[in-house]
Amino acid sequence: MFVTSKAIVLHKTKYADSGIVVKVFTERYGTQTFIIKNAFSAKNKHLLPLFAPLSMIELQFDDRKLNQLMYLKEATCYYQYTDIPFNIVKSSLLMFYSELLYKLLYEYGEDRQLFAFVEQRMRQLDDAVTIRPDTHIDFMLRMSQILGFYPVANYDTSHTIFSILHSSFVSHWVDEEQSLSPEASRLLFAMMEEELPPVAPKALRNELLYGMLRYYKRNNEHIGKIESVSILADILKE
Repeated sequence: MFVTSKAIVLHKTKYADSGIVVKVFTERYGTQTFIIKNAFSAKNKHLLPLFAPLSMIELQFDDRKLNQLMYLKEATCYYQYTDIPFNIVKSSLLMFYSELLYKLLYEYGEDRQLFAFVEQRMRQLDDAVTIRPDTHIDFMLRMSQILGFYPVANYDTSHTIFSILHSSFVSHWVDEEQSLSPEASRLLFAMMEEELPPVAPKALRNELLYGMLRYYKRNNEHIGKIESVSILADILKE
């Protein structure tokens, strides 16, 4: 039976001499993988732009082979980015989100709330006139709530250190792998409470960024190293 679903492109790789394999996060069926044969032929080359990172597409396919390598019947774009491809800050953010989501959602079931969140945040990124330099940290923080490992909001005068191990604020700093500094912990809690202060110094934002990545790895071992983070940390200046 052929079905239709929205999808967000996570990754594409070359297959054999002329094909590509595309991994997507669908709205209705979670992460699925498709093969497109002769993708570089004159007949099919118009399809290649559809499978750029985090493209929003609508797919039609046979649902009898879910979670296997499938063929597409049809693919169309339902939202076209207008500014991201031409804006180095936005395109760097999209590259970071794409790598994070590919590793996070490599095998992932249906989650319409998560799909809607990613879709909305990508649209907002494309439309934004200005970009806060901590927007990627906020993205990770809000997404952790949907994924089920949002930090416990127990920050107070006795609990000023965020523990990556315990997913909450504690009284004692352990080391930089397991804990955030008091300053980064305070910034994290401010973002949790949506009481955003003036933009924090770059060094403090980067500490929180790398801390959030360690926190994600603690909760999802498949994430591993995110190569694009160093580029993003450099581009999002003071």
